Amino acid sequence: MTAMAEAPQKATLLQVVRMVLSAFLGIRKRADHESIVVTPVQVIIVAVIAGATFVGTVVSVVRLVLR
Repeated sequence: MTAMAEAPQKATLLQVVRMVLSAFLGIRKRADHESIVVTPVQVIIVAVIAGATFVGTVVSVVRLVLR
């Protein structure tokens, strides 16, 4: 009897966001990311949005503190 390996599923938006945020924090579980298929375009779009949100938050907090 041979066990057939399940084909990786396409990543949902939430899975891509979790993957990018865990990469930003330096936390990564290999098993979580090997079971899904993520395209480079998905990663780039989510990473740019997450990076812009982070920078915007830091700038806003600094401006608020310096008032």
